Amino acid sequence: MNTPTIVVGLLTFWLVMGLGFLSKYANVRKKGESRYEAWTSYEGLLFIFSIAAPLVIIIHKSLSH
Repeated sequence: MNTPTIVVGLLTFWLVMGLGFLSKYANVRKKGESRYEAWTSYEGLLFIFSIAAPLVIIIHKSLSH
């Protein structure tokens, strides 16, 4: 895979995860629950993972070369 394809795929992944988390966050806040409830839900954890995983991969690849 070339670089533009990877970047577009990653941005699409972040968009989908971000929209899923935003939906969950809005529902949790509408119920009057805390922000912690939204961040510790499956959607929140997947959103965090979608940001952290590419950074870990980039750091690992840069250190291994």
